[in-house]
Parts: sequence; C-alpha cells; structure tokens
Amino acid sequence: MKYMVAVTSPKKSENVIGVAAAHALGMGAELIVLRVIPDPVKVGVVAQLISSERPKEKATEHIDKIVQDLKKRGINVRGEIRTGKVASTIVKAAGEEDVDILFAGACHPDDRGVFMNRDPIMEYLVEKLPTTLCIVRTTFEQENADDDNGEDSEKVSAG
Repeated sequence: MKYMVAVTSPKKSENVIGVAAAHALGMGAELIVLRVIPDPVKVGVVAQLISSERPKEKATEHIDKIVQDLKKRGINVRGEIRTGKVASTIVKAAGEEDVDILFAGACHPDDRGVFMNRDPIMEYLVEKLPTTLCIVRTTFEQENADDDNGEDSEKVSAG
C-alpha cells in the first residue's frame, strides 16, 4: 500500500501527519509527505517580483524534519516538494504515485461553517482526486496559525 499526506506549514499539518503516520504504520504502507509550493509565476506579478528561495528552503526543512521523525518511528516514508497550483498539483502527484489514500487537512466545520464552502482546495480534491481521500480536521488555532514564511498558505488558488 502507498499513502500520501499533503502538508502545509508545521503547525497546520500536525493533525494530518499524525493520522497519516498512524495509518501507514498500522498497515505497513509507504508514506509520501508532499508539500506544494505555489508557483509565483502563476500566482501573479507581485508574487513573482518578490519571490525568493525562502519558501522552498523552509518547505525542505519542514519535509526533512517530518521524514526524519517518522523514520525514527519505523515508518517507510519519503518526502517530496513540488511547485505549482496547489490542488491540481496534489491530484497530479497522487495519480503519478498511484497512492491508495491521500490524507489532507481541512478546517473544522464548527470553526468556519461547512468546509466545502470555504476551502477551494478541498473542494477541488473531492471533485478531482482519483483515489480515496481522508479528510483530517484541524483546530481553529492550527488553521489560523501563521505559515512558516509569515503567509497564510491556505489562501492559494485551487486549480
């Protein structure tokens, strides 16, 4: 079996990593930890002008730490970083890797109402993902935590 977990910032990803890791360990599945960095060219001119290597460096540090921690727990894990439109890149990666389950975090419905109305990335995954999707709720505090580069990574275009 092969599982994938889509992560954002460290604080926002705690719950989804924990759930995915527990399932991978219990089933003896390989776990791929995926972080998608929005492509500044696709996000807009301002993002392109102010883009730097910092988001990729921070994402690499984050993924490396997750992989190291999960390997210590006996999980067969590897990390991957891709650049592109967040939701479509997740769907493409899941298809290319032929994963059995994708784990992704979503806001807790009690915190913002029904998540599908407010989370275009999750809506896209539900509509387009070619495999099983496991939605892991985050807390209001996790959802509103600053990303590791000071930006809110959840407010990125889905497609």
